[in-house]
Amino acid sequence: MSDFYNSISDNYEDIFQPNDKQINFLTEHAHGKILDIACATGKVAKKLQDKGYDVLGIDLEEKFVDKAINENKIKAIHMNMLYVDKLEDSFGLIYCIGNSLVHLDSKEKINEFFKKCYDKLDTNGNLVIQIINFYPFLKVDDEFLGTLPTIKNEKVEFVRKYYRNGNIIRFNTVMSAEGMSIENDVNLFPITSDELVELVEQNGFRNIKIYGGFDKSDFDKENSRPLVLSAEKQ
Repeated sequence: MSDFYNSISDNYEDIFQPNDKQINFLTEHAHGKILDIACATGKVAKKLQDKGYDVLGIDLEEKFVDKAINENKIKAIHMNMLYVDKLEDSFGLIYCIGNSLVHLDSKEKINEFFKKCYDKLDTNGNLVIQIINFYPFLKVDDEFLGTLPTIKNEKVEFVRKYYRNGNIIRFNTVMSAEGMSIENDVNLFPITSDELVELVEQNGFRNIKIYGGFDKSDFDKENSRPLVLSAEKQ
């Protein structure tokens, strides 16, 4: 398990909780079997499963997969997202949310991922991707690029900062919980909305839409923080 995810695994569900807009958006795009890529502890998949959907989760981190299976009672497999083509089933919805896509470290790997997702989707199946809108960060010339809003509740505080590191972005986090503070760095590939649409389109997807969040707000390249993409296999 990576140092980043190992350090936050016990508090992951305190930091990241599914919300109604997120679940409603996924439900609107769901039919047939569902694949949750980078499912973490399976909270989102569990919400969809409780609505009657047949959901499978995959994640690279074994500890997350164990929690998904044993605590949230979903079907989950320890698997790299680039091996999605090894799965036997096809799916009506494949989603990868929580900025997980950009852990792939190049456009070539992201392109490979989209190709494999297309092949694993049923006809008229949907792909949903959610990442951070990196465009505003890439316009900054300084090493320090900016922050995301701090996540804070009665159990945890999670501070998120972005720094330039050559052609990639260093994502710095500080988690404070139970009297301790843990700092971590992880590298992310800052793909832009235009590049994302180009790759999805060249892999055969159609009806491509970009939103500024799961509430379907208009996407503003200059100002939107989230980037949510939906696309359909035809």
